[in-house]
Amino acid sequence: MSRSGFTLIELIAVLAILAVLASLSIPRFIEVDTNAGRQALASSVAELNSRESLTWSQVKLSSTGWIDDAGVFSQMGTDLGADFRWTPSPAIDGGNLHFKEQILRLEREASLSTRAGKWKEKK
Repeated sequence: MSRSGFTLIELIAVLAILAVLASLSIPRFIEVDTNAGRQALASSVAELNSRESLTWSQVKLSSTGWIDDAGVFSQMGTDLGADFRWTPSPAIDGGNLHFKEQILRLEREASLSTRAGKWKEKK
């Protein structure tokens, strides 16, 4: 009578190999997730700067024209999506932008009549 199957030694060897592979891949997965979060925050700064320029241009072309920075900031959208949040809320001089567990402290240079404001990481 022929019996087929795996021995206990073979099963333990396969489990040991899987454990080694998991121990090597989990730190890389965490690193990839962290890097993706950093890239998402960097992209959000570019998005804020694009919105700032567009809003500034619309204000400049409006019938009233550019009056002050507060007018530009009040018209600019700062909602970047469900995974992003501000603490407290975005302010005219910047704020703390969160993406999942990561945080980026931003400052905002005021817009002038000659140029749009600019968002950048606070050093």
